[in-house]
Amino acid sequence: MKRVFNFIRKIQGKLNYYLIKWRLFGFGEKWNKVNLCGGGASVVGFCNVDLYPTADVNIDLEKKLLPFKDGSMDTLVCISAINYFKRDRGAKIIKDAYRVLKSGGVARFATQDLMLLAKKYVEKDKEFFFQKLSDGKDRFPGKTMADKMNSWFYGHKTTAGKPCRYVYDFETLASIFKEVGFSEVENKKYMESSIPEVKEMDNRPDQMFFLEAIK
Repeated sequence: MKRVFNFIRKIQGKLNYYLIKWRLFGFGEKWNKVNLCGGGASVVGFCNVDLYPTADVNIDLEKKLLPFKDGSMDTLVCISAINYFKRDRGAKIIKDAYRVLKSGGVARFATQDLMLLAKKYVEKDKEFFFQKLSDGKDRFPGKTMADKMNSWFYGHKTTAGKPCRYVYDFETLASIFKEVGFSEVENKKYMESSIPEVKEMDNRPDQMFFLEAIK
């Protein structure tokens, strides 16, 4: 399966190069909203940037940054993805998100909440940690709560095999947004947003916080 994924991604990468150029130079569909690391999900009006073969823009954010012009986007959403990058790389991605947004543009990032997960661990919330999926498998891998807790630091691999690399709390992620220049940074509730389409993107409120910032 991984070999098939890599083969498709290689072909997609070549086609995607020309597609990006086609759109960035003013032809075809114009984008002004970005769904960053949206996997295979397609949200109307949003350019999906991901490693996933069917993404609109297929790039590896470990190696490259966004191929959009400065100040060209109204909205950028990134749900449950910044945790798959080391903190320094995550900061570079956030800085690039700031670059491509217009003045007054909105960025919404959601990621696993270290404080929330730590609270559940300290309180020995077995009901949360030992949840089962509809097929009977464990929702979170590992035999013990410590095993499961550690999965947010090195497990939960993406389709491309990338594991989690950093777990934020709101204060830490917000500090990065402020450092790169965002003027307003707020801790929003699940599906509380100025972005109408967020209802199609927000997920897992039992383990994440939702940050929204204005350039």
